[in-house]
Parts: sequence; C-alpha cells; structure tokens
Amino acid sequence: MFKYEKDMIPILGEELSKLYNTKHFFYEFDSGNGVADIVLAVDVDCRNYTIVDYDLMFVIMNSFNRMNKKIKIKEFLKNTFLNKKKAVSLLDFLEMNGYTEKIDTNYILIKSKYTPPIKQIISIEAKLSDWKSGFYQALRYKVYSHKSYLAISEEFAHRVDKDLLLQNNIGLIIVSEDKISISIEAKSNKPSDSIAQAYLSEKMADMVFA
Repeated sequence: MFKYEKDMIPILGEELSKLYNTKHFFYEFDSGNGVADIVLAVDVDCRNYTIVDYDLMFVIMNSFNRMNKKIKIKEFLKNTFLNKKKAVSLLDFLEMNGYTEKIDTNYILIKSKYTPPIKQIISIEAKLSDWKSGFYQALRYKVYSHKSYLAISEEFAHRVDKDLLLQNNIGLIIVSEDKISISIEAKSNKPSDSIAQAYLSEKMADMVFA
C-alpha cells in the first residue's frame, strides 16, 4: 500500500478539498500546538486585511466584545499592555473592518463581537500505522479546530480503537491508494481556545489572500 506517511498526503488533500468544497488547504500547518499534516479552511470571508498577531487578538477577544461599548482612545492607549504602534494598528483594523465607528476621540463598537475570517477549520493528522500517536496529535488540534481527524492507511485501520475516537469526537479517515473513506464523521464543535482559533484563522486568511 503506502511506504511512507507522506505518500498519503496528496490523496488526502485532493479528496478532502473536493469533499469540503474548498481550495484553501495547508500542508504541515504549524499552529504552535503541533504541526498538522493538513488543515482545511472552509467558508473564507474576504477581508480588507488581516491581523496576524496573537497579542492583538487577545485584546480584541477580551476588550472589544460588547456592542455599543465606548472605547476612549487616550485611555486605551495609556492602559493597554500593547506598544503604541500595535495599539494604533489594532484600532485601524477594527475601524477598517467595520467593527468600530470613530466619534470625536472615542470609538463605538458597532458589531456585537469579532468574527474570525475562517468559518470552519478542519485538521487532519495522517499516520501510516501508529494510530495512537495520531490520535493524541489530533486531540491537540481541537484547541483551534471545529473538526479534527485521524487519517490512517487502509491496511492498518483495523487496529484503531474506534470507541476511543468516538468518545473524544475525533473523526477517522481511511486512506487507500486512490481514495479516502470517512469511517467516523467528526461532529462540528467550538474550538476549546477561542483566541487561538481567531489568531490562526487570521493567519490562514493572510496566507489565502497573500
């Protein structure tokens, strides 16, 4: 069947992009919480520009999260842990993307909350035979992913503990020489870390529109 795990990747990329109707997928995606073999970006919202900075995303998610909230510019610049350049770029980002409206020396939030540009993130960890290692890696990707899958070569699929995958909502993809089959469909869940999800969503959108 397959000699190396890397031989499975082109089949997975081609078949999954058709299955989820997206051209936006990334190989060896480094999330800071492991490197997923494939990550799919499904339903991408085109933006004027992206904000690929974890500190800025932390501030957005924690401070700019209530509709009609008034942000006093001088007070924000004085109290934030961000340096002035980053703080100004954040205010520009929010205004350009329609989250805030500037009124005199204040900003008013006109959207209820920030929405990531990638509506659904799907991560896949491919293993030739070592399903247990792949399971633990796929489990880590749930931090930022809406769905997470273990992909394994067909000849070793019988070894997988499907009950364990079901208990942890990890999907299972069986890979043969020319096709894939979804043995366990992962249910869509909110990622466990909303800041990581938002940051990585912006990172992927930046790669898509580069």
